[in-house]
Amino acid sequence: MSTTCASQQTRWRAGGGWLLLALALLLGGCAISEKHPGPLVLGAPSNPALESYKVSLAKYITRVDARMITPGRPQALLRSVVTLEYAVDRRGYLTGVRLFRDNGDRAADATALMSLRRASPFPAPSRTLLDSSGHVHIVETWLFNNDGRFQLRSVAAAQIGDE
Repeated sequence: MSTTCASQQTRWRAGGGWLLLALALLLGGCAISEKHPGPLVLGAPSNPALESYKVSLAKYITRVDARMITPGRPQALLRSVVTLEYAVDRRGYLTGVRLFRDNGDRAADATALMSLRRASPFPAPSRTLLDSSGHVHIVETWLFNNDGRFQLRSVAAAQIGDE
């Protein structure tokens, strides 16, 4: 291959690269939106009775495990966030729990699981909340401060810095 041909191919590739970059930037700019997205919603649309039961369970867990609860507002940068999905039967007994989301902090995971297990049995759910297998499923988030204490998102105060 001649030197002229090789340099022409190099210029073409370089020019094509710039063209692709410009096209990517142009198309990428189309996806930018000034609107802020709404909050992430897990699961089905909100059911007021289910939300009320979830809050009552969060308050109950908070009472049972009061020594582990962060007083006041959670710190701005949390040590850990653990989300558990759990099932409660018609009598209020914890029948299943699964780690829904975590950040790898095994101590926080264990604390969240133990606080849930210590609180069982819970107040019994309304029959209208039960699924066909006789359970109600709840997703709750534990917000951990650096000292290892937590608040439950359903009943937590606003974080420091979230005015």
